[in-house]
Amino acid sequence: MIHDEILNTVKDALTVALITTPGSSDDAVAGVVKLGDLQGNPDPDNARISVTLHENDPDRFISGALTGMKDDWSDEVDFVEIGGATTWKRKFTVIARCLLEQTKEGLDDTREIASTLRSRLEHALYDIDFSEVSYDNENVARGIVSEALKGEMLQSGGPPDSYDYFIKYRFDVLTTRYG
Repeated sequence: MIHDEILNTVKDALTVALITTPGSSDDAVAGVVKLGDLQGNPDPDNARISVTLHENDPDRFISGALTGMKDDWSDEVDFVEIGGATTWKRKFTVIARCLLEQTKEGLDDTREIASTLRSRLEHALYDIDFSEVSYDNENVARGIVSEALKGEMLQSGGPPDSYDYFIKYRFDVLTTRYG
């Protein structure tokens, strides 16, 4: 499916940008980049910084609070050309969690770590090359552009010596399916 091809391309790019390039000694290095929820692998208590990738938006509620992105995030047909080619707006979400409880950084350090991760994530999404991504008779016609990229970062709790940050980006990719 074209969704899997797009998600795997994003996963590969984010793995390089968030794990490989920063290296293990970097405070803002991600521990895991994976498709779908963690589902206990790795255990959320051990996933200091995790990044998950999703089709559409898996949830708009975090710890009972509605995130800032309230609109529908379903795939939709963008336009149909004469001759039957259909361009779809395929929609995706990247969710990053910074669970900085065990490492006991202070508020300033945790904000810097979360902000660094957010910046790396945003830059990596802009830089992804989708030119070779296709499945069957459908290919990516346009990658991620600034008008379609929406992000937010929330400090979602923690006692005075531990912090939990939630970072979320939503983006779309146009695909064309030939009729």
